[in-house]
Amino acid sequence: MKRGSVIVLALVLLLSISTGVFAESKVLLYTSVPLELATNFADQFMKANKGIKVEVFRAGSTDVVNKIWAEADAGGIRADVIWLADAASYYAFKDKGLLYPYKSPEAARIPSAIKDPDGYFTGARMINMVIGINTNLVKKGSEPKTWDDLLGFGSRAAMADPLYSGSNFTVAAAFVQRDKGWSWYEKARKSGIQVLRGNSDVSRGLAAGEFAACMVLDYMIYDLQKSGAPVDFVWPADGAVSIPSPVAIVAGSKNLEASKAFVDFTLSKKGQELLVNDGVIPVRPDVAPPKGMPAADKMKMMPVPFQWAADNASAIRETFEKIMFK
Repeated sequence: MKRGSVIVLALVLLLSISTGVFAESKVLLYTSVPLELATNFADQFMKANKGIKVEVFRAGSTDVVNKIWAEADAGGIRADVIWLADAASYYAFKDKGLLYPYKSPEAARIPSAIKDPDGYFTGARMINMVIGINTNLVKKGSEPKTWDDLLGFGSRAAMADPLYSGSNFTVAAAFVQRDKGWSWYEKARKSGIQVLRGNSDVSRGLAAGEFAACMVLDYMIYDLQKSGAPVDFVWPADGAVSIPSPVAIVAGSKNLEASKAFVDFTLSKKGQELLVNDGVIPVRPDVAPPKGMPAADKMKMMPVPFQWAADNASAIRETFEKIMFK
């Protein structure tokens, strides 16, 4: 190759790096983020990073986790990046060497409590399990104030299934540790609280008036409010269950630089502001939360034993199934 051509090629590569342009790169994202939110976010990332294509595989956290383990056993995980609500699974993935350690420069602004010190995963959105109410069915002043109050609604209340939903699995771990046992779920079974597949099903049922109250994720209520649905949320006096929903790169990714760019964007101020538009509380202290919602450091949170949940995942799901369905 002539010297002039080498110089031109070098300049093209340098320009690509400096402008966030990657030639023929791809990121396969496995996520439990609601599909519309995930695809919109991916579109915004691709606009900011010309040349990187993001493909999204979306399912409930438990289904995605099972897919990851199955692919790992079969010889290799296809995903480049994972972004789930089942925060406990990341501890198991790290222990098995399935994650790539990457300390994004944007992670410096993320609180240490919601990121792995070795860079294997970083909290990317703060989702919170709260109590949702249908304002047409629950009179002002009679809202449930605590998680035990929710049980008083019996079959007029609903929750998602921890066997499918990673966020509700996290709730189960938090409640079991708080109560030193399964007393809340035993009461829930007796009260007749309804168990649906996912939080999207629960939120839709609440908005439609099928339920008066429910256990649901905060940003789903926020999104329904924007559409005019008669719903509101209550921040439980005994604590919301807050989940950092980490983002991580899969070990062995063949698209490492593009994957790093996606993680950087997710944790960046711009990326967090995009999530705020969808009612998600940001993980960065320099990004304001959605209007009417508290900042992460102002919320009362129930302690969540993520490592214990990872170590006892099968037992937690088996016990829930036995109590609620048998």
